[in-house]
Amino acid sequence: MVLRAAEDIPAGTKIQSKYLAMVEVGKFGLPDAVIKDKVLAEGKIAQTDIAKGDYLFPQKIGDFVADEKLDRIARDNKRLVTISVPSIAAGLSSHLESGDIVTVAVFSNQKKEGDASQSTSAQVILYPELKGLEVYSVENARTQSTAQVRKQQAENQQSSSDPIPKAVTLVVTEAQAAKLIEAEYTGKLHLIFEKRGVSHEQ
Repeated sequence: MVLRAAEDIPAGTKIQSKYLAMVEVGKFGLPDAVIKDKVLAEGKIAQTDIAKGDYLFPQKIGDFVADEKLDRIARDNKRLVTISVPSIAAGLSSHLESGDIVTVAVFSNQKKEGDASQSTSAQVILYPELKGLEVYSVENARTQSTAQVRKQQAENQQSSSDPIPKAVTLVVTEAQAAKLIEAEYTGKLHLIFEKRGVSHEQ
């Protein structure tokens, strides 16, 4: 007895018993990896489109739609937004890691409204909604993970890359995303470390 799809199962679908059928087939020519027990498939997520009648294999199903971290973000109705890091200091040098909690400060050097002179007013703004943000990922100028670059350097592997952040992706609400985008185009962003968070990457 082996497991087959009783109907078409689109990618991303949580597999339920009604989608599965146990059928008797000859063992000759049957791949070793084919799933033969419903328990191994029920509750899993289809990683690819599975057509009616297809055998089920471990690589066609998994525990998550994308990965654990992205599934958690989607489940919590959060968004991802990437911000540019204008300097080494603004990105906390090479100390920032995925899972860290940060505040995003905005440096504004804009002309005062209604001021006829050319004077500008420099100020650092700490918006309440830009505090306590989780870092999803940190990339260097080549869009490489700075964590991977640091790991390669620690293992004494040859690497021409540096672990200095040039872009940081944050987990945010829709309102926080809008505020960050507005701030990026009207000022300069500076990250302030709050605490080392728990990375949800497994």
